[in-house]
Amino acid sequence: MKTYVFSLTISNNIIAESQSEDDLSDALYGGGCDDSVITTYNNTFYLTFDREADNYEQAVMSAIADVEAAINLPVLSVDAGDMVGLTDAEKLSGVTKTLLSKYNKGTRGSGDFPSPIQRVNTKNAIWSWYDVADWLEANGFVDKELVDNARVTAAINMSLQARKHHLIADVNRYTDMLQGCVVAA
Repeated sequence: MKTYVFSLTISNNIIAESQSEDDLSDALYGGGCDDSVITTYNNTFYLTFDREADNYEQAVMSAIADVEAAINLPVLSVDAGDMVGLTDAEKLSGVTKTLLSKYNKGTRGSGDFPSPIQRVNTKNAIWSWYDVADWLEANGFVDKELVDNARVTAAINMSLQARKHHLIADVNRYTDMLQGCVVAA
């Protein structure tokens, strides 16, 4: 077994239900989340896990199940997940932001760094962590396990968002429709 470190973002409805952080901690501890630490930021709760499991997917999915059973609130996302800036990519990969920026700008390498999926303004772009991790692995910077974990995180986060917004049937329908439209990369 291996220990996996990750965070889950929990609904901030906890405050509306008048649960204190101590009550929440007790419920989580009793519900099998004794391997987590609670932090709050802007009325949102984050649980950082050091979870032992056979693989990353099993660690994250068991944590989500344990949290939701213990406190009856939905997990919103696996933090440090699927959308990153270059600073986040540096923290997740160990490759410096300066080097990532050079690859992004095309001043280093072959110019095939992944395109951002969203641009917040002219200076700050957001990338798919999976895309960046996949590129880093293809260029010898990280190992395949990091890419596999990034893929799992992206898929889980998409599923959590689809569940939250009751879009699972729509997502499945559009995925089926897009199957014929996808151009091979």
